[in-house]
Amino acid sequence: MLPNVQTVTIYIIIGALIQLFGLYAGKLHKRTGIILEILAIISAAGYVFFSHSFPDSIIYLAFMSNGYFAATVLTSGRDKYEEVKNEISRLEPIEIKLSRNSRRIFADLAITSTVLAGAILFLIFGPDESPLKIFILFSLITVITEMIKRLAVYKSVKLYYCGNEHILYIHSQADSRKLPLRDVKSVQLESSVDLLKLHPLFTLFSSNSDFTTSDKEVIRIAFPGETVYLTVENSLYLKTLIENKQAEPIEISETVTVLPFYHYKNLKRLAGKLYFAITVKGISAYTGLLLIMYYLDVPEWLMVTATLVFWIFNLYISDRVLKTAMDAKETTNPAVAEAARKIFQKAGISNVRVYETESAEYNGMATGMNIGRSMITLTTETLKLPAAAVEGILAHEAVHVKKRDVLWGQLWRLPYMAAVLMVILFIREQLPNLDEYRLAVFFLIWLLIFLFPIYQSFCSQWMEVRADHLGASYLEGGAQQMAESLTALGTEQDKATNKQIEYSIAAKKDADKPISSLKRDGILWRLIEFQIMAHPPLYWRIQILKEIQSGWGKKVLWRWLKDRGKESIIP
Repeated sequence: MLPNVQTVTIYIIIGALIQLFGLYAGKLHKRTGIILEILAIISAAGYVFFSHSFPDSIIYLAFMSNGYFAATVLTSGRDKYEEVKNEISRLEPIEIKLSRNSRRIFADLAITSTVLAGAILFLIFGPDESPLKIFILFSLITVITEMIKRLAVYKSVKLYYCGNEHILYIHSQADSRKLPLRDVKSVQLESSVDLLKLHPLFTLFSSNSDFTTSDKEVIRIAFPGETVYLTVENSLYLKTLIENKQAEPIEISETVTVLPFYHYKNLKRLAGKLYFAITVKGISAYTGLLLIMYYLDVPEWLMVTATLVFWIFNLYISDRVLKTAMDAKETTNPAVAEAARKIFQKAGISNVRVYETESAEYNGMATGMNIGRSMITLTTETLKLPAAAVEGILAHEAVHVKKRDVLWGQLWRLPYMAAVLMVILFIREQLPNLDEYRLAVFFLIWLLIFLFPIYQSFCSQWMEVRADHLGASYLEGGAQQMAESLTALGTEQDKATNKQIEYSIAAKKDADKPISSLKRDGILWRLIEFQIMAHPPLYWRIQILKEIQSGWGKKVLWRWLKDRGKESIIP
């Protein structure tokens, strides 16, 4: 049976309070704050572990951890808030009035509630003994945290312009920005808020920062690494101001007409976005299906079968669903289309189309469970790279299509899940009194949780390394061109990432060096990249492409296996 909801809530709050305690104690004395926070965590964990039965203590500890990290998300922008506040006080910039009405925030809340409806109904009416309820609660913590942050932004955000420094300041208790106008890449007006583009549950590959506070006219300002959306009372004034402060011409577009999300021309897009949100971003579709079958008294084996069939169906239509989520459109760039045609011909794949999606990220993605239903999507920023670099990215993604990596990426999870299920069944059958073995079982459960991302990373990185080296064989420049493609991608992404950090993270006296994915990092970060991340470090991928130009084979595979261990432990 699910532990008492009120008790769960208390432990979530305790976790959040520990984070806040450490944060404010650290402001008085950093080292003392860290020590006190660690002591508070140990004390709370010890109390939970020895005050409750073993299964309950594991669950309560997990919820307490979630409360801690939720508070971290909500307070992460505090330093930038103080920095911007001090600069506003010192420079006395002019305030640019924002348009504000409650319809905007109610729309966000309504969309979130709709997407979560299936999960919430299962939480209320589903079987008490279902472990799915615990998973739902974890998911709700994440979404509710983001909505609290969105509410704080809506309530507190203000916009300022400093004429002497030519800087826009976005000042909010939850999320602040310092945006130099010299970095603006483009500016555009939109007739209204496009909820289907801005709501986080409706998006993928999104680099949008939503500071809109009404449903009126929107100004869209593109910076390296992110695109800012604001609703200003006089948006034309701000647009003209930005245009006049540029040393070089920037991209200026006409006002875009945005139809309401409920307009009949938007219904297909709305339906696709909702389906994506309840099946990919959330679990409402699955929990809703299970709840219906539960009340129809469907046998358990049929419940499992129906859920698996639904999962396979969603995988089958994933290309269409993700295309809608990304607002992807088939590319009209003739050079890109011709390059893709040649690469796909060499790869021996057909009926694969290239799409583009508007995003400030540098990325590409292959979707679809089989070759005939696959698509490759590149972001608009990626398409601005040199032609040879775009060819390399297309070749890499073509391998994912050819080898059906999207499908295998899902299927590789099943053996691990089966192993976990066998362990759980063994514990239930052989250890009826868990409290007698609580320490051993505790470490076993956390070991299984710890090993899952490592297992998933292993499978994913194997496919990524193969895509690099096999994809190189589709290029005229071979492995050298693939290495140069990844170098160009990494260089531009690093520039955008460092700019984004500059805009949103408070500057420190002992500031870290700029991020560079092309350089070998410290041992801790390399350990994370090699053992947890979906891709091996970019510096390593480029280095191996230059060193081994014989294509995909055992030599590359063994080198990756060796370096996956060596690079994770050698300074």
